[in-house]
Amino acid sequence: MKNLKFNRRGLIALLLPMGNLLYSQGGSGAGTIDAKISGWTTTLKTSLNAGVAAFAVVGAFLIFVQYMQGNEQAQKNFVRFVIGLAIFGLVDVITHVFI
Repeated sequence: MKNLKFNRRGLIALLLPMGNLLYSQGGSGAGTIDAKISGWTTTLKTSLNAGVAAFAVVGAFLIFVQYMQGNEQAQKNFVRFVIGLAIFGLVDVITHVFI
């Protein structure tokens, strides 16, 4: 690969859009920070809801398949599944209350 050489005008033309992006991202005050935090909390809440739902559906299906196959460990796994779902759901509820 050839060595790339920039003259001063080319370097300024390259860095100008980056400086403009950084200036527009950081200089507008607390409103954008609050908006970003609000967006992050919404994303976190949605992700936790999706995680709990996926855990519940997949876990219930696996326990059902174990029962249908006559697995001896199915009852113990069901108790573990319910405890795990309760903990995961409790974390979700706490997140929704405090965030």
